[in-house]
Amino acid sequence: MSINPMGKVPAVRHGETIVTECAAICAYLAEAFPQAGLAPQPDERADYYRWMFFAAGPLETSVMLKALGFEIPQERLRMAGCGSFGDVMGTLEKAVSAASPYITGNRFTAADVYVGSHIGWGLAFGGIEKRQAFVDYFGRLAERDAYKRATALDEEAAKAMQAA
Repeated sequence: MSINPMGKVPAVRHGETIVTECAAICAYLAEAFPQAGLAPQPDERADYYRWMFFAAGPLETSVMLKALGFEIPQERLRMAGCGSFGDVMGTLEKAVSAASPYITGNRFTAADVYVGSHIGWGLAFGGIEKRQAFVDYFGRLAERDAYKRATALDEEAAKAMQAA
């Protein structure tokens, strides 16, 4: 609770700075370590911010509501802020179906880390519909060397936890 008053993960401590919330962590790390090239130049950040906040807002909310078995009544969709699950999935599908390989264009960014994690988890655990565009997009991300290294670290940590 001293790191995150909400008592949840993830949380990152970088020096004296504590950052919570997945999208904020992705954006913070991209800016704190510009040599990684995960944040676009300031004049190219509109789509980057759009998709970071889309994933943190409408995408996460609509997937959670669906998982809880709650469907927003049609007459209240405008009040909900996230729209319908179908509209969110359609918007996301269109974005990842674009001619560009990544969510903001031809360059991999922290937005791909965040959006991709939602799609990957959604596909793995049934939270989102298994549309070909989602499978293809996540497949492109999973082929990246950094993804493979991160997955190997996750697997090592899981084995260590099981052994403990």
